[in-house]
Amino acid sequence: MFEFWCEYDINPLIIFNQKGSIIYCNQEAEIFLSYVNKKDVFNLAINNAPKEKGVKVEFKKVVFKDFEFNGFMVGYQNEEEIGIRLFINTNTHQITLEELEKVDLAMVLDLLKEYLSLKSNTKIKLIYDTSIPQIYLNKNALLNLLLEILEGAKEAVLETKIEVGEYIKINNKKYPIIQIIIKTIPSKHIKSKYFEVINSEYGYIIKLPLIKEANENSNT
Repeated sequence: MFEFWCEYDINPLIIFNQKGSIIYCNQEAEIFLSYVNKKDVFNLAINNAPKEKGVKVEFKKVVFKDFEFNGFMVGYQNEEEIGIRLFINTNTHQITLEELEKVDLAMVLDLLKEYLSLKSNTKIKLIYDTSIPQIYLNKNALLNLLLEILEGAKEAVLETKIEVGEYIKINNKKYPIIQIIIKTIPSKHIKSKYFEVINSEYGYIIKLPLIKEANENSNT
């Protein structure tokens, strides 16, 4: 179970040996390391390691190219290995209900599919969760994000589903999450100031709040 949580942690986790070679890294770290110099990450770990065996946590801005982190945790139990866990920056644009419009998500994705088929011959397969109602959404921001993700892609599968047991909080109110799962060959690291985006070796996941009414008062 411990290995499962490490593997699917959204924060990059890397363990080096004393020569700077990687012993272990989780999925998020694999993506991160494919864009940056691993020696720079190793040096960050070495230069910030605690003086005694154990763990040191520090919260400060750390930037590697297009990757920005809020801090890191460095630790070791022996002289042969050292680990570092980087805390991703999850700050996004503060969503306000006034800037959203009510849309049919399936129709938005249909529009995207038609546009890409005409513009670039990208083959898109859509799999809809029919239980998703019309929702309030920043449609232009979502379309621009999807176009950025799919730029240059030859084919992709887009699937929508409601995520169980997780919520997005807006104005102290909790909203269920809709996932747009994009299965394609990832060619870039994607960030968004409007939505949470998970980058993986299989593609991308966009998380949207399920807002059914602009004046919702329910916290459930």
